[in-house]
Amino acid sequence: MAITKLLLLLAIGLGTMVNHAGGREPVFRFLVVGDLPYSDEEEVQFRRLLKQSEQDDFAFLMHVGDTKAQNAPCSDETYQKTRGLMRNYPKPVVYTLGDNEWTDCHHSGGDPIERLDRLRELFFQDGGVLRLQKFAAKHQSDDPQFARFIENYRFTKSGVLFIAVHVCGSDNNRRPEDPAAMEEFADRNAANLAFLKESLAEAVNHKTVGVVIAMHADLKFKSRHAEGFHDTIAAMEDFAANYPEPIVCIHGDTHFFRVDNPLTDDAGHQTHLHFTRMEVFGAPNVAGVSVTVDPQDPQVFSFRPYFLRTAEGG
Repeated sequence: MAITKLLLLLAIGLGTMVNHAGGREPVFRFLVVGDLPYSDEEEVQFRRLLKQSEQDDFAFLMHVGDTKAQNAPCSDETYQKTRGLMRNYPKPVVYTLGDNEWTDCHHSGGDPIERLDRLRELFFQDGGVLRLQKFAAKHQSDDPQFARFIENYRFTKSGVLFIAVHVCGSDNNRRPEDPAAMEEFADRNAANLAFLKESLAEAVNHKTVGVVIAMHADLKFKSRHAEGFHDTIAAMEDFAANYPEPIVCIHGDTHFFRVDNPLTDDAGHQTHLHFTRMEVFGAPNVAGVSVTVDPQDPQVFSFRPYFLRTAEGG
């Protein structure tokens, strides 16, 4: 019996050594929300959802933009409220900007470009808000050529490359009637394309097991009518054509939870089956999506809706 027990302990120890030597990455999960909150009532529920999630084993929170309703003020006070929520969340926050935060501010008399600069200052220049340094995130602004675009960044966790790229709704701020908007769109679009191309090279060179691309906008993959998204879709096609591992594009914008495979080749004949789109819930539904990352699973990613539990249910 003693010899059998000893052999068993040796086998377990050897197995642990093999797993460690083989570089098996740990499984983890993160919570995704977006297009929330849009009202005072939703804010109360949203705060409850975040508080509930603190007790679960999420590695981080991801918010894919539109942290307020379009008609809510584009004021520093509004931004500071959201900033406080993110700063006080006990885990890092992966955040990408939506159109309601800045692009649509012209509807209420605000200057979208001035507001965008302010958002960059409040959320991304202060490392204490999102705490992305815990993942050793690389920001595009580290390159002097793209010094403005601090909101584009990437990091690796458990062999998966996470990319946040600033592509937002309202046709990505492509407004032909506004020369300043068109200049902003052209500059940011060029930066986004360069960042995606650079990120693809990193994913290939480092043999990552999967890629997550987080943005706000629904790119309208099927219709391809929105001109502000044409270049981004082409970049996604290039990514899928040259990277064989699972890719997930996580976004918000249309407030409709779905998981599908909308990306085809340029001719529209061949679907890229390893490219998955996951869109999150949005107002008026205060809910999130739990994403599990398992590097040993050939599919790598799995998705499960995450709802606010009743008081009785804990």
